[in-house]
Amino acid sequence: MIDEEEYLISYANLKSGLFTYQNNFLDKNTLNKFYENPFMGVPICLPCGIKFFDYSKANYFIIKKLEFSKKIFRTSKLDYIGNKKYFRYGNTFATNVKLKKNFYRRYKFYLSNIKTLKKKVLLLKKNNKKICSMQIRNAPHFGHEVVFRYILKKFDNLILNPIFGIKKKNDFSDLVIAKSLKYMQKKYKRINFLPLWSSFHYAGPREALHHLSMRQNLGFDYFYIGRDHAGAQNLYKPDEASRASKKFKKMFKIKAINSKGGYFCEKCKDYVIKGGCKHKKLINISGTEFRSFLKKKVIYQHSDTKLQKIIYKYL
Repeated sequence: MIDEEEYLISYANLKSGLFTYQNNFLDKNTLNKFYENPFMGVPICLPCGIKFFDYSKANYFIIKKLEFSKKIFRTSKLDYIGNKKYFRYGNTFATNVKLKKNFYRRYKFYLSNIKTLKKKVLLLKKNNKKICSMQIRNAPHFGHEVVFRYILKKFDNLILNPIFGIKKKNDFSDLVIAKSLKYMQKKYKRINFLPLWSSFHYAGPREALHHLSMRQNLGFDYFYIGRDHAGAQNLYKPDEASRASKKFKKMFKIKAINSKGGYFCEKCKDYVIKGGCKHKKLINISGTEFRSFLKKKVIYQHSDTKLQKIIYKYL
């Protein structure tokens, strides 16, 4: 996927009704509303010069990077990965653009992805009494799997609904995620894998609310928000996203399901949800550490060996 494709995907998602508070690229006045209301999610704006769009009648505006960073990412660090990604084409943005006709077919492909997802969610809800959706952006380790089992105790079915699209350096590729989650689908009979084409913003708690809204508009009634959801570079505290979902729960029809994440308990000699056993000494299972083991093709003790051997083929 080319870098600019993200904006074609965003345009299709906007037109499909995936986002509650916007159905087109934002203008400056609406952007100010997003600044003051975290539950509205992450604003989707269009930078200049993206090849899919006709700018002949466009209106332009400038976003002040520092103000945006403080309001959306809650940091003054302009070198934060979320800022680097959002402003990689500069800080001048446009509204009142048109999709070029020669890209309409590709636009329809991404639009059909949302329509297909909605149909599949509706079908799953008919066939299962109670389903929960979950986003996952890493190849799963045993910390993830204990969360899967935690959810499956409460629900008839778990839908792994990862976001596919442009990611930051060192994130797992879409292919690796797909192969990993298809393996999980076979391993657990009540897990389904349904990917979603969209954007990563690394906006932590605000993006958790953004994701909550997206899953609501796909037709889900429940969405899991776990430890450090959509965060990066240790900018946010592990439970901030969960706390944000509780604070703004009245703004959503969908219900957030929370936990403090999966850990290894040395005394229990097992993987547990934090707070699920009486012991305080728990080992955090690091996704970063897992990635480094995979790159070296060294088996990581806190992940399924068969899964790791599958992943090796696609690194």
